[in-house]
Amino acid sequence: MLFIDHELLNYLVGEKIKVIMSFFNILSLFQNYESFKDSSVSHSRIFRYYDLLQVMNKYKNICSIVPIGLSIEKRQIFKIKWGMGKIKILIWSQMHGNETTGTKSMFDIFHFFLQEKNCDLVQFFKKNLTILFIPMLNPDGSEIFQRRNAINIDLNRDAVCLQSPEIQILFQEIEKSNPDILFNLHDQRSIYNVGNKSFNPAILSFLSPSTSLKKNVYSISRKKSMGVINFIVKKLHKILPNIGSIGRFSDELYPTATGDRLQKLGYPCILIESGNYPKDFQKKIIRKYSVLSILSGIYFISYNKGENIENNYKSYFSIPENKNILLDKIYRKVQIQKNKNKFLVDIGLMNFEKFDFIKKNIFIFTKIVDIGDLSNFFSYDESLVMGKKFYGKKGESFPEIGNIENFKIF
Repeated sequence: MLFIDHELLNYLVGEKIKVIMSFFNILSLFQNYESFKDSSVSHSRIFRYYDLLQVMNKYKNICSIVPIGLSIEKRQIFKIKWGMGKIKILIWSQMHGNETTGTKSMFDIFHFFLQEKNCDLVQFFKKNLTILFIPMLNPDGSEIFQRRNAINIDLNRDAVCLQSPEIQILFQEIEKSNPDILFNLHDQRSIYNVGNKSFNPAILSFLSPSTSLKKNVYSISRKKSMGVINFIVKKLHKILPNIGSIGRFSDELYPTATGDRLQKLGYPCILIESGNYPKDFQKKIIRKYSVLSILSGIYFISYNKGENIENNYKSYFSIPENKNILLDKIYRKVQIQKNKNKFLVDIGLMNFEKFDFIKKNIFIFTKIVDIGDLSNFFSYDESLVMGKKFYGKKGESFPEIGNIENFKIF
């Protein structure tokens, strides 16, 4: 009969976990990010099909890269496979063609795997994980920096009808590979603040999509994704800047949304939204945080062997919800005039993007979106003008909603 010293066994297991945990130092990764990111990936917000073909070629020796279908305009959609572990993680990006940060972040991670292939952390990942990555689910939209696909369907609202070939490809790959965890990578608009006490833009936001209209009823798949998100957020709080934080999206149910549908089908789904930071239009800083969030997530899954990751799932709800209270610019206490009547108002503006098909770049213009008492809003750029007068381009003495910012205040 074999006698087991359970105290010794528990000690050895504990020591092994400590060793594994020591592989992952988020502060060190944060400080050394510039040394391992893929510098060949442009800082431009635009990441087109040609860019994808170029950058994928660098990783053909460490990854399997195969076409898995065609978009409406017959561009190939690819799957990149890395690792040899039992735990399968499927990640996709650019299902909205103008949301590119997740794609660039994943190539930073592959560059880290390539450059640091012999380090303990990468070897640990490689042994325990198989990462499947679909880097550009919507190549037609990506080509023209457009959210929707070539027939103007939002792929993230086509998860029930499955009309678009692109979303069909995603669901076919998920059914075929039967992954343990899904990561759905997006970019979010600049309107989201964390809390309502001060200017605090959401650098990243997370969502474990709902599976039911009933409150306080959570499927095991949702508990798992909540558990992973909770771990990621705890890690990220160690490296947050003075301004900006981590938010949580409302868990309102969207039955036709991809994440909601897949989570209902039993696949734990983690949605990561790359947010915004002051004066970081190209999202260089945000890209860094996106990389570290994904690495944190896959690390948590790998050292737990994909088991019991739903523990502490309730802590997910301690992540503060996003508040839609941010504008790009506010002029406060502007004097406007209608006939002989004078008023003091706040003027709120937002930036809008337009893709230049000829120059293949993004044109930014700013429009008035609100006028009045905006004391419950914050902004990235704020001016207290205290009674200075509004002068429109054609001499108007009061603003109109929708006007482009071509007025003066003095």
